Amino acid sequence: MMPMQQHSALPVAGGALLIVAGLLGIAQWGWVIAAGASVMGFDPTGGALAGIILVCGAIGIIFSLIALLGGVFAIQRKMWGLGIAGGIMGLLSFGFVIGSVLALVGLILVAVSHKEFT
Repeated sequence: MMPMQQHSALPVAGGALLIVAGLLGIAQWGWVIAAGASVMGFDPTGGALAGIILVCGAIGIIFSLIALLGGVFAIQRKMWGLGIAGGIMGLLSFGFVIGSVLALVGLILVAVSHKEFT
């Protein structure tokens, strides 16, 4: 009989931080998209600048969703690679700057606890 492996709270804490970072990123990039859409009528470049803002906002939301998904899988202790990818994408999603800090801490916690993942 094999002894039961002791689980720590590191993946849960890291996953929770990634979820918060993802939510902050979604909020920030949603605000950027709303601001870009509202400025579209006043854009002197004929809508090109507003289009760039909207594309950047969409990319930021995709990064934030990956961070959110990585946090969920880290809490479940499944798919360590997705937890790491979520931490990296959380760093890139900014999330009012504090989201990047939270994602960095969450990334470190998930990376340290890689033996607890299935």
